[in-house]
Amino acid sequence: MQICSAVIQECSKPIDMYPLHTNFYNCSTAGYINALGIVRELGIDDVNQAKIMIQFRCEEIVSS
Repeated sequence: MQICSAVIQECSKPIDMYPLHTNFYNCSTAGYINALGIVRELGIDDVNQAKIMIQFRCEEIVSS
């Protein structure tokens, strides 16, 4: 997950999210819920001023 600003066109370093999920559906819904929480925590003024976006991706971890 990364917090990005369209104003400065930069994103934070990737943040690993836990717990890990066993399927894509759970990962995806957790990503959206966490993103919503971050946007709400930052607040309307900061999000609008910096044009904040949250991006995330779900990746399968293959054990060796």
